[in-house]
Amino acid sequence: MFGVYLDGLRQAEDLLEKGDYDEAMNQLNLLEKGVELNDIEKLAAMLLNCQIMIKIGDYEKSFLLAKTAFRKSMAISNPLLVIDSTITFLDAINGLGMLYDASDKDQKEFVQMINRSEDILKTIADLSKKNKGIRTEHLGRIRGIIEYTKIKTVPVKKDKVKVKIASFPIEKVKGVGQKAGELRKAGFRDASQLALAKVEELTPIKGIGPASAKKLIESAKELLNK
Repeated sequence: MFGVYLDGLRQAEDLLEKGDYDEAMNQLNLLEKGVELNDIEKLAAMLLNCQIMIKIGDYEKSFLLAKTAFRKSMAISNPLLVIDSTITFLDAINGLGMLYDASDKDQKEFVQMINRSEDILKTIADLSKKNKGIRTEHLGRIRGIIEYTKIKTVPVKKDKVKVKIASFPIEKVKGVGQKAGELRKAGFRDASQLALAKVEELTPIKGIGPASAKKLIESAKELLNK
């Protein structure tokens, strides 16, 4: 996604996609030391740095860096960087579990950020179909996570109040095993979220095919019904 700005960034991004996070970080460091980057390229490198941190699970550091990157993107007023910084910021928030715990007000603000980015994306005529599609899909995935992380409530007749349905960590679902990390990255943090998922929303996740996705959803429902 960020390689659109500079060839060196594209190389680091390729390493990131292959899961070679240390080498991706080394490539970024070499790039920043060996080339005089302009403001746009510096910010793109910062965003890619954030994405590497997110992948390795350093969510707190990525969150702080993503906040800085988001502010810088607004100051630079580069439409594409505004979109990419929004995506990275929301990815970092999701990694910290803040999408799940956010208030209704905050969730509405996150959705507004997504809406704004989608509107901006439509105005960028010189972006390739592939790069536009990547960003559209990513924004849609984050929107989906927000929808699934809305706390489900049910009325309790006894005292006429609403309470949260008890749930379980994603690791408690039968069959999750080593897929827990990838599921969490995709926004599925507990059994209730997994039970509400659709097969086609799980299959893009690494290590999950249609059959295993169906089994995971069924296992989550079974766990909640115990």
